[in-house]
Amino acid sequence: MLLKEEMRRVRKTLEWRAAWWEQHREGWKGQDEAMQEGIRAYATQQADIQHGLHTRFTRLWDKPLVPFCSQEDSNEGAGSSLDPLLESLVEEDE
Repeated sequence: MLLKEEMRRVRKTLEWRAAWWEQHREGWKGQDEAMQEGIRAYATQQADIQHGLHTRFTRLWDKPLVPFCSQEDSNEGAGSSLDPLLESLVEEDE
């Protein structure tokens, strides 16, 4: 039960963060046009990342957890355990 509640909260937080970034695309008065364009682009990118994480986690977490745990416990699929979307996000941050 606790795990499911944590999953729900993560998804709600990602929804909130995406909405926050979407709301902050505009309204940067006093900045030159180039700066405003950069801020809009960054906010759009961040909102897209939050939406992508929400979508990916929803797909991943809507599947039963037992097969995932069994695969992990049996050491099958050694190598990167990160989802490709998450790997790309980690690479972007480095």
